[in-house]
Amino acid sequence: MKIIEETRTRLQLKHQPLRYWFIGWCLFTVCLSFLIYCLFFESASVRITCDRLSQNQINCELRRFNLLGSMEKLKMFDPQEAYILTRTGSKGGKTYQVIIVTSLRDFALLSNVSYQENQEITSKINDFINSGQTSLLVQQNQRDYLFFLSIFILIVMAITAFFATSPVTTCTFYKSINKVFIERKSLRVNEIIEHPLENIMSFDIQEKQFKSSKLYRAVIVVKFFKEIPINPQYTDERSVRYAVSRIQSFLKS
Repeated sequence: MKIIEETRTRLQLKHQPLRYWFIGWCLFTVCLSFLIYCLFFESASVRITCDRLSQNQINCELRRFNLLGSMEKLKMFDPQEAYILTRTGSKGGKTYQVIIVTSLRDFALLSNVSYQENQEITSKINDFINSGQTSLLVQQNQRDYLFFLSIFILIVMAITAFFATSPVTTCTFYKSINKVFIERKSLRVNEIIEHPLENIMSFDIQEKQFKSSKLYRAVIVVKFFKEIPINPQYTDERSVRYAVSRIQSFLKS
């Protein structure tokens, strides 16, 4: 919070929530990137079709479909085996993924499917490879998972956009007209609060604990003990205390 103008009859302060803007837009960008990945690049379902051309020759086609319906085709020649790859997260959670091994490369299926379903797919593929079956069709689906994940990301994006569009606050004290005006402006807010100076009872500095540090905001207490924050977003102690001391000096002079 900064004092941008001070005369004998007028004192104006401005607060720009830079911390909220930075964190909000950074998180919004991360969420947007993740949403784009979920919609366009993560497979929502896969389908494998295989044909046995001879005892030692199997040709397969892997089709990947994203959440919007786009499809990618991959050829798999002579699959040798399928197995389940288990990954353990930092918090101990496990995910399972079917890997199909061919002579040229390995092909990974969906990564958010239950172990039981992966086990069934693995058994079907290995049974086909080791038997005399002439064709195979297997499918996996994680559309529900991606759909609800996308909804969750949209909700987080809405929250981060709220912080990223936190309003700029301008507080102006006028002795000439005996009023204080608090103006808040942003993409989502445009409001002006005004009170006669004689309605001001006191000024308060409120503090709030954020992890390992404390942040502060200045509050005008008017009649009936109504509290009006000058800076709704908490900020550093030094600027808040200095602003309050300048306001009090201005009003007393």
